[in-house]
Amino acid sequence: MSIASQVELTLVGDTDHKQNILDGLQELGAVHLVQLREAPLASGPDAADDLREAIHYLSSTPIKRRPQRPADERPLDEVVREILDNKYQREDVIDRIEMNRRRRQVLAPWGDFEFPQLEEIDHRRFWFYRVPLGKRALLETVGLPWQIVHSDQRFYYLVVLAQEQPTEEDIPLRRSRTGALSLSRLTAVREEALVRLEDLDAQRESLTRWLLPCSEALDQSLDQRELLLANEQVLDAKQIFALQGWIPEAALPALSNWVGTVPAAYRLREPTVDDNPPTLLLNRDLTGGGQEAVSFFQLPGYRSWDPSRVIFFSFSLFFAMILADAGYAVLLGALLLANWKKMSTPGSLAIRLRNMAAAMLGSAVVYGVLVGSYFGVTPPAGSVLATLNVLDLNNFPAMMKLSLGVGVVHLLMAHTMVLWVNRRSRLALASLGWIIGLSGAFLLWLDYMATEQFELTHSPFFWCLPVWLVLVLTCSSDRPVRSAKDVLLQLVDGVGGVLGLTKAFGDVLSYMRLFALGLAGASLAATFNELAVTARDSVSVGGFLLFALIIIFGHGLNLVLAIMSGVIHGLRLNLMEFYNWGIQGEGYPFKAFAKRGGSKWNH
Repeated sequence: MSIASQVELTLVGDTDHKQNILDGLQELGAVHLVQLREAPLASGPDAADDLREAIHYLSSTPIKRRPQRPADERPLDEVVREILDNKYQREDVIDRIEMNRRRRQVLAPWGDFEFPQLEEIDHRRFWFYRVPLGKRALLETVGLPWQIVHSDQRFYYLVVLAQEQPTEEDIPLRRSRTGALSLSRLTAVREEALVRLEDLDAQRESLTRWLLPCSEALDQSLDQRELLLANEQVLDAKQIFALQGWIPEAALPALSNWVGTVPAAYRLREPTVDDNPPTLLLNRDLTGGGQEAVSFFQLPGYRSWDPSRVIFFSFSLFFAMILADAGYAVLLGALLLANWKKMSTPGSLAIRLRNMAAAMLGSAVVYGVLVGSYFGVTPPAGSVLATLNVLDLNNFPAMMKLSLGVGVVHLLMAHTMVLWVNRRSRLALASLGWIIGLSGAFLLWLDYMATEQFELTHSPFFWCLPVWLVLVLTCSSDRPVRSAKDVLLQLVDGVGGVLGLTKAFGDVLSYMRLFALGLAGASLAATFNELAVTARDSVSVGGFLLFALIIIFGHGLNLVLAIMSGVIHGLRLNLMEFYNWGIQGEGYPFKAFAKRGGSKWNH
């Protein structure tokens, strides 16, 4: 759990070997390049777009051939065109099948018929209308030959015989269009389209053997584009060129070994206060799920600290407190175990999310046992599970203390890490003040809750507040103090820090949602259980079926709401309340100049 230390790299090389050097640097895959000149590539269509589309199309094929490199040496662009032609033809056939289905649905009430030749019916034509059942009387005024051929719950289906389309005066209804094809002909067309779709699906399945070559070609295309972009970012000066970038300290031995093989020289420099290196978070897969949440929301600045592990464990705890049911957690855990192997690729996003889900559900099982909730059912007194039920969700004062205590500890961790980051600055004393103030205020509140005759100034925790006030008022800025004006500005910054008290108070109260949402979910689960039992006992026939439906749909709805609440509010408490106090500055991601899949520094 750390932010990788970066070193600025300046590399100078022979222009005649520029492409080889850049290609080697890309193979090394450890340098985040810095743009030295404004020379963007000309805009235009991306050559890799067709490859991406073809790969996505083949990847979604239900049945795939064994991955291989086909023996036939066809040009890959020809294969890509064949794949995309298959895709477009298949989409067109599916559209025609859907249009055919709609036409048959519209035509079905009129029956299966073929239009006669015009000469056979004195050059008259058939005109079709749908007449609402309530407007049957309108037909009595129609002077043209007509016949009702069908009726349903809403309409009469009317056929009128006339040489020209009847006017609104003749028939005050909107005409229905049936098309020229009969139902039997439409059915035949549908069968032809389905056969064509089967042929295209078979061709698509056969083309999946080209997935591996297409994926490799896409990687090569993207690597080549990155190489061209890097070539535009370096600085050329006659016989030499120069590039700059940031490289992790751990990659310096590999850099030294590589530079010895090319006509180039380099210089390394530690970042100064004015530099802004990229942020590279280093976390193992075990707790890397927290890093994914951090990267999704906001990367910390280079000189801040990595909150990934804290967010990993705190998010698991918050989810457990909101779910508050061991039965739900076990059910979700079974679903996770069923997909465990699919999410086990080392270094992938899936394994990190899998490990985070396992931590969340493991915490939820433990917390659910502690509160004694199993699908809304409390274990019977005297049972083993009852002895483990040490928390009572209906004990509002105790659960309020627990929720606020969790919130205070969470924010104290944020201030502690800020104190450590600023340990060589006066700002550390302001963080220390917040630690003392938050701890003292919480203990003072607990003292108030436990004492009937409470006197504020008699509590030993009261004196934490003046200490907080002095430290925050005098140390909320690291500006140098050289004059009376600086002292005044320092106090202004201090007043701004003190005014953060209202925000701190609101943030601590936000953690009450942990108790409130957990109680709401448990109450809803118990309510569904009671409704199901009542329905079973009150209905003589089908009572058990009604019981099962209420249990399944009720608990299903409650589980979905609990998952949504756990994820949304768990992330909010971590990425809003915690982040606002614990993270200073926003960073930008480290992006190694590397070949696809060839760098351990890109996540």
